Amino acid sequence: MKLGEPDSSGRRRPVPIEGSEFIMEVDMVVVAIGQSPNPLISQTTPHLNVGKWGNVEVDWDTMATSIEGVYAGGDIIRGGATVILAMGDARIAAAEMHKYLSEKKKKRKVPSAKL
Repeated sequence: MKLGEPDSSGRRRPVPIEGSEFIMEVDMVVVAIGQSPNPLISQTTPHLNVGKWGNVEVDWDTMATSIEGVYAGGDIIRGGATVILAMGDARIAAAEMHKYLSEKKKKRKVPSAKL
């Protein structure tokens, strides 16, 4: 894609570049699209603390929610905001998830096998 000429509103719209398509093998795809919190979250997840506007409440230093092992970021905690803020939230949350899972793995006791 490339940006085309500005339209009547002044916005430059994306224009496909012919022949630029490609296929990429991946292990996982995470879809993260939103502009406002889903109003059903508070009804379907009773132990998740939400604010009066439906936003998920988090510890801003870790992005941890009120449910152990559950993290959130982006529009669900801020409302409609920039992708840059969402990416920053994701970076913090990913680091904290790694810490959480690493500690959980250390605490897990694996029984020894009897042969």
